[in-house]
Amino acid sequence: MELLYEVEPDLDGAEDYVVSTKRMKLTPERRPTIAISVHNLLAFSSNVDLSQCQSSSSSPMKDGGPPEVGKRSTYTASASSNISDDVGIAGCHLYVTDLNTPWEIFLIKNSSAQIRYLQWDHAGTKLCVGTDDGRVEIYVMVDNLLNKWGVSYEAALPGEPILIAEWLNAPRKVTVNPEKMDSMVYSEKYLTSVPFSSRGFGGKALDGLVVVTATGLLGAVVQSNSEETGGKPIVASEKMFAMRNHIVHADLAYSTDGDILVVTSTENMKQPVLVNKINVSLSHSRDKVEIKAVPCQSLFLQSMLDHSISSVKFINKCDTDHLLISLTNRLTGSSMLYIYELVAHTVTLKSKFNQSSAAISTGSDVVNTFRWQQTSHIQFGSSISSICSLPSPLIPNINSSISPTTTTTSSSSGSSSSMQNQNQQTATVLTPIIATALSNGCIVLSRCDNLQQICSYSTTSSTPSSGHPFAIGGVKLERDHNTDWNSSPTKKKECSSPSKINSGSSSPGTENPVSISFTWSGSILVSLTENSHLKTYKVHANLDASTAALLMELSMMGGLDPWDVMMCIRTNLIDNITDRLSETFARQPPPVQTHYNGRMLVIKAGLYRIGSSGTARINDQQTLLVLYLVSGALKALLRPAELSSREKGPAESLASLLSSSGEHDLTKVLVQMAATEYAVEANTLQSLQQILQWCADLALKLLSTLPDLRHSRAPGWEVCRDSKAVGTLRELIVLMRIWGLQRPSCLPAFRKTSENLDVLPLLFRLLTRLSVAPHDPDEALIDECCLLPSEVQIPNHTAYCPTKSLGMSSSILFSKGSPHQFQFGVLPLKWWVGVEANGNWMDGLRLLWLGRNPAGVKICNRCGCTTLLSLPPRSTANKAWDQRWQKCCPCGGRWKVPAFLPQPKAADADFLNHL
Repeated sequence: MELLYEVEPDLDGAEDYVVSTKRMKLTPERRPTIAISVHNLLAFSSNVDLSQCQSSSSSPMKDGGPPEVGKRSTYTASASSNISDDVGIAGCHLYVTDLNTPWEIFLIKNSSAQIRYLQWDHAGTKLCVGTDDGRVEIYVMVDNLLNKWGVSYEAALPGEPILIAEWLNAPRKVTVNPEKMDSMVYSEKYLTSVPFSSRGFGGKALDGLVVVTATGLLGAVVQSNSEETGGKPIVASEKMFAMRNHIVHADLAYSTDGDILVVTSTENMKQPVLVNKINVSLSHSRDKVEIKAVPCQSLFLQSMLDHSISSVKFINKCDTDHLLISLTNRLTGSSMLYIYELVAHTVTLKSKFNQSSAAISTGSDVVNTFRWQQTSHIQFGSSISSICSLPSPLIPNINSSISPTTTTTSSSSGSSSSMQNQNQQTATVLTPIIATALSNGCIVLSRCDNLQQICSYSTTSSTPSSGHPFAIGGVKLERDHNTDWNSSPTKKKECSSPSKINSGSSSPGTENPVSISFTWSGSILVSLTENSHLKTYKVHANLDASTAALLMELSMMGGLDPWDVMMCIRTNLIDNITDRLSETFARQPPPVQTHYNGRMLVIKAGLYRIGSSGTARINDQQTLLVLYLVSGALKALLRPAELSSREKGPAESLASLLSSSGEHDLTKVLVQMAATEYAVEANTLQSLQQILQWCADLALKLLSTLPDLRHSRAPGWEVCRDSKAVGTLRELIVLMRIWGLQRPSCLPAFRKTSENLDVLPLLFRLLTRLSVAPHDPDEALIDECCLLPSEVQIPNHTAYCPTKSLGMSSSILFSKGSPHQFQFGVLPLKWWVGVEANGNWMDGLRLLWLGRNPAGVKICNRCGCTTLLSLPPRSTANKAWDQRWQKCCPCGGRWKVPAFLPQPKAADADFLNHL
C-alpha cells in the first residue's frame, strides 16, 4: 500500500470565512461519507467553503463568478460537520471532482442540513444525496457536463433522518471465471450475470431507490413518467417493524435473485440484528407504489460488558450471506470486527411437533433452516472509524472459502486448483479485501474470507492518543494547562478552528481518516478526514503484466473505467501489457472484436499516455479509433435499394468485394458495383464533407510518411501495419468516388501540382498495393510514396488527434516520485498542456477548425479533445453523430466547460451554417 497523492484545502485562504463568524462543532455520530462511481468520480461535502479557497488562490483556472454546479474516474466524498453560530446554521457544501484531476472541484449544492449518505448509481451517472431533514435528491449532469449539476427528481420524508439508500435495480455483474482463467476466449474467461430487478408496467425496470430512516421507516422513491402522476416521483413509506424503534446502523445489499435485503441494529448488543427483505412493486394504476418488509433470519449477538455495536454491514453489495459487525469497548477504546455467515442448519423436532407443517412437507422429524454463524474475527487496539469493501467481488463465490473455526486460508477444490495456476499476485488481487480505518490513524487491510491481516498503513507521522475522554469526533478539545478537567467537569469546552487544526495546534486526530472507500477494482483506496483532507492510496503498488491485463479486460467487458488500474502499473510493463491485450483480442470471434474494438483502442491509448515515450503510439491509437468510428457512421448511411431478403448489406458487399479482388484500378472496381445500393441524399453528403476530407488527408499523410516508417516508429507506424485500417481506408475512398458522382461538392479538396491529376484513384492504387504486405511494402511502392509530396500537398494531420495527457493519467506521474501534493482549487501548472499547434483549436468530433481561444466549447478531462457545445445540425447524419458523443468523449472521459476560455458565448448560426 502506497500513497499516490493527497489534496488539502487552503484553509489559510478561507480563514476569514470560517474563523471570523463561525465556530466549528463536530458531532461524533455524523462522520464524512465517500462514494466512488464506476467511472472514478468523487463527490464530497465539506465543512469549509472550498470555493472560497479557490477564489482566493492564484489559480489560472479560477472563474470570476460563483462556482458552477457540477460531477471515468469520478469520486464522491462528504465531510460532515455543523458550522453554527448564534444566528443560524451553515451546513455542508457538496462537491464533485474527478480522481484524475482532484484539485479541480465543482460545487453541487449547499445544504443547511447534514448530509448523511451519498450513493452513485450502477452506471455512475446519478448521485443520490440523503440528509438529516429527510430529503432525498437525485442529481445528474446538466447537458452531460462535469461542472454542471441539477436535480433530476427529489422526495421528502419530513423529520426522518436518512440512514442509507439503494437503487431498486441490481447491478450487472462481470466477474472472472476461476475455472477458465487461462482461456483466451472472453465468453469463457469472464462471467456475466444480470439479476432480476423490481419491475413495473410491461416488465420494465423501475427507476428509483429504497431508503431507510433512523426511526425504522422504510421508504421507496420511484420516478414515473405517467400522466397520472404528472411526471413527479411516487413516494411510499411503510414501517419496517411492528413497532418503530430507533436505528443507528443499517445497510442494503442485493441477493443472488436480485432481491433487496436490509440489515439494521442499534448500539445496544442486547437488541437483535434484524434482516428483512424488501418488496417494491408498482400498482396496476401506475400511480402508487407498494413497499413491504418481509422478516428474514435475524441474529442475536452474545452480550459483552462495556461493548456496543459500532457498525453493521453486508460484506459487499452483491452478497447477503455474510455480515460484518464491529464492536467497540467504551472504556478502553478497543474494537473487534466479526464475520457472520448464513449457513444451513438442521433442527430436530420433538414428538410434540412432528405434526407441524414443516415436518409434514419433508416427511421426517427434522426441519432445514438457516442461522448466522460466526466464522472469524480480528481485534484492534483502537476504535473503528470506517469500514469498506469492494462494491462487487471480482471473482464469484470467493466467500465460500470461509472457514468457521480457523483463520488460515482455505478454498474450494475447484477454485483453488485454478488459482494455483496463476501467480501469487493475481490470486491476491482477485481476493476481496476489507479496509478498516482506525481512530489512531491506521488503515488495516484484511481478507474478506478469514480477516487475515494483509498490511497496515499509518496515515499520520504521530499516533494520536486513543480513547481520550474529551475527544469529540477525533478532535481533541483545547484547555488551559492549569485547568483540571476532573475538578471542573461542567466547564465549557471549545474545539479548535480549522486554521488551528491545520497548523497543528490541535490533536492530530483531526487528520485521521474517518471515511474510506475502494474503487471498483480495489486498486485504489480513498480516505477523507474531518478537515476535508483527501488522500488516495495505491493498494497494489506494482501490478505485474498478467494481472494488469486481466483487470483491463475486465473493465472493457463491464464498461468500467480502467484509470485506477493504470495508476498501479510500472512504465516498463506497458509494452508487455499491450502485447498481451492485443494477442488475446486477436483470438476473439469477429463479432466480438467489432463490438469491443473501440474500448480496446481507448485502453491502449490510456496506457501509452502514462508512458514516457508514447506520443506517437497515442496518436496511432487515436487515429485508429476515429477512423473506425467514422467508417461505422458512414457505412450506417447505406441502405439496400430493395427491401428483400439479402445475406449481405451494401457495406458488407463492398468489404467482400475489395477483400477478394486485388484490383488496383478504382474505375474497374466501380463497374462491379451497383450504384443504386450506395445512393445517399445530396444534402447529407454535403454536411459530411469535412469528415470525408479528414479520411482523404489521413490516407495522404500515411502514404507520404511510409518511407520514413521503415527506420523509425513515427506517428502512423501502427496504422500502416494494420491491414484492417488499410482496408477501411480503401472502402472509404470507393464510397467517396461513388458519392462524388452524386454530389461533386462533397469530395475532398486537394492542392495539386497538375490539374490533370486525379488523387482518389492514386490513393486507392497505393493503398491496394500496401494492403498486400503492410508489414513489408515493396520498393516500388516506397518509390511512388516518395514522389507523392511533389504531386499533392500533404496536410498536417497531427492536430486532428488529441494527444494531450491531462491530470494524473500522464507521464508526469512517473517523472516524479509519489506522493504528489495538491490543493483544492489550485491548478498545478506542470500538469497543464497548452492549446493546439500554432495556437489554433480544432473540433475533435466534427473535425472543424475553431481558431484561437474559441467560445462555446467543451473539453474532455482525459485526452483534452475539444468540441463545440452546440452546432445547428445540417442533416440527420450530423445529428446522430453529435448525439453519439453527448455523454462522454470517445476516449471515455467526461466533458466540462473550461474556465480559461470565454464562456458562455452564443455561436453565430449563420456563420456555422456556411462552414
